[in-house]
Formats: sequence, C-alpha cells, structure tokens
Amino acid sequence: MRSFSWTWLVGATLGIGAAQACGDTASDDGDCTVGSRGCACTTGGGCDPGLTCIDSLCILFGDDASASNSDPGTDSASNSGTDSASATDPSATTASSATNPTGADSTDATTDASDDGPLLDVGGADTGPPKSGCTAIDVLFVLDSSASMIEERQALAATNAFTQVITTLEGINGGGVDYRIGVTDDNDHGFFTPAGWLEPDPWFQSSELDVMEIAQAFNGAVGQIDAVPATPTGCEHVLTSATDLLVGDGTGFVRADALLVLVLVTDVDDYGAYDQVGGHSCPEFFPGCATPPSNTPEEIADILLNTVKGGLAGSVASIIVAGDPNVNGGVNFCSQPGSCGCNGVDCGVFHADRLWAFGAALGANGVVADLCNVTVPAAVQGAMDDDIDLACMTLEPEG
Repeated sequence: MRSFSWTWLVGATLGIGAAQACGDTASDDGDCTVGSRGCACTTGGGCDPGLTCIDSLCILFGDDASASNSDPGTDSASNSGTDSASATDPSATTASSATNPTGADSTDATTDASDDGPLLDVGGADTGPPKSGCTAIDVLFVLDSSASMIEERQALAATNAFTQVITTLEGINGGGVDYRIGVTDDNDHGFFTPAGWLEPDPWFQSSELDVMEIAQAFNGAVGQIDAVPATPTGCEHVLTSATDLLVGDGTGFVRADALLVLVLVTDVDDYGAYDQVGGHSCPEFFPGCATPPSNTPEEIADILLNTVKGGLAGSVASIIVAGDPNVNGGVNFCSQPGSCGCNGVDCGVFHADRLWAFGAALGANGVVADLCNVTVPAAVQGAMDDDIDLACMTLEPEG
C-alpha cells in the first residue's frame, strides 16, 4: 500500500494455507505427475477430471480430505461475526456447492453415483426464480491491486473459498436468483477476465457457467490483476474506480431489474484525505496523491442509484472490507491514521473514512467489515448470507 517498502503480513489472520492456495506454481516431481491424484495441482489450480485441488494437492473427494478446512480465509478463529461452520467445512454447504476446484471441463463435473466425487447439480432448477423480491444480482468485486493486498486477493480467489461464496449467493432469496460476477481493480483498468477468456462478455454468468467454472474464472481474473501497473502510491480508489466503470460501461453488465452489489476490498481509503498532497506530515518522503476525489461518498451513492440503476429504490448495496475509521489503531511515521498494525513506522490497515461514509449513505444496504478483524472470504460470505439476502428479498423490481 505505501511505497516505502514496508510489508504487513496478514498470514496469521488468513491462516497458513494462504501461501499454499491452489494456483501456486507446480512441477512434475519424480513419479508424481502434476494434476494427478496425490500430486501437485497445475499452475492454474487444476487437476485431472474428478480430482480436487486442496492445499496445492490433487485429491479424490472422499479421500482423507481434512485439509479442506485449511482453505485460506476460513480460519474460524478470525471470522468475526460469521458462521464458522458454513465458512470452513465444505460438508456444511448444500449439494449445489462445488467443492471440486479442478480445471476439468464442465461435462466431466458430474460423477457416477458409485463415485466418491461431488455432484455439481447447480442453478436452482428445482425451485425456479423467486416469487418476490429480486430475481437477479450483479456483483462487482473491486480489489485493491497493491502488493500489500496480495494475501487477501489470493484468499478470496482460492477456488475452494470462492465456491462457498458462490453457494451462499445461490441461496439468496430462497434460491434461484440469476447472478453475474465481474472483477475490477482500484485503478480504472476495467473488467478483468482469465487469460484466454473466449466468452463474449467480461463477466461470469450463472446461466452460462456452473459453480466450479465460475470459481475457476474468478481465480484466473484476480490473478490478472498482478500483471497490470500498480496504482500510484496513495491514489488507491476502489469506490471511484468502480463507479467510473459502471457509469461508462457499454457491456451491459448492470441490469435494470437486478440488485447491484459492490464488493470493495482494500487496506486504505478511496483517495484518502491522509494520502493527498498536504494531508500528512512528511512530504519529503511521500509527496502524496495529486488526484483528489471528484465526488463525495454521498454523491457517489446518488450516482450509482440514479444514473447507473435508474432510480430503483434499494437496488444498490455494498460489502466493504477495509479499515474501520472509528478504531484508533495509531499512526505511521507520517501521522497517517490506522485501524491496526501501527508501530510508529507503518500501519497494517489504514482508516477508510470515505468508504465507511459510502456504506452509511446506502443505509441498511451498506455493509462494512473491519479488515483488521475478519478474513475476506468469511466477511463476504457472511454479508451475502445476511444483509445482501435481505436487500434482495426487499427489492421490488419495476414491472
């Protein structure tokens, strides 16, 4: 986040599995062929058909798979206010949960009844769309691209963790909602898709892809964020970047009758005042961001509701995972305020004043979680299960 070569390690919060998420580099090891049973996963987190990538190893689901509870971001000890059982144990999810994060083609996803593999019967076909409330949800994940957020991005994108987020999303409003998921960063680079993406739309659609395919696509898209130029120091702007993308978007990502959900994940603010020129005490080390925010958080909420969503009441929601500005965690050596991890030299997570104000502007639809006290996957899943579910149930699309 800062450019002073400081690093705040959040491995203890995310669980030691974060550094071993599926997708780490793998190679043939003697008689153990990459992607085969009991061997390392491929670079993209894939395995041979019917196998599951867990902690970088390909296993047949039904083997001794206790490692599935060590997926990054699901350490129950750090899940503040979330249901640790549903966040950590794949067996606690419904049958529609894809706990098989392989790179196999979807035609191979459903196994024979005599096999131990999971059945990926997804999509809510038995229930149909909800009879009231929203029947569609557009979710845009906006991820801070700075190096200090690598662990959080990897934890959220880990296939096993994200399938649980998707499973929760599929159960919203009783199940059967049509959802799409987009990925962008904090520096106006538009939608991210996996390398080699051939679909016509730059997002992942529930009516076109199954759970496993969406999780794999999300993982690949998040991985592409590391390849783009880093956001100028102090100019991180998840909220402004998302708003600019949606206002100028010509792809049709936002649907008129859908609930729009912004998932904003960062360890700083959106163009934070303490990051601006003159906003801190050591300009000789850090001049500051020369790009001030163009709109207040309240104005952004109004733009999203009235310009992007056409004024449909209750149609915009947010899940904000950032630093709580109400927590005095100290300051760094430039007197920039933090929520936690401050030692007089640096802070791990800085105050997100504008993001908290944006959440407040959305009322009950503005969900906030302190990055200091939660893991990102658990925070997103918990918000989906409670607040976003309620927002969907109470939304009444026009017509």
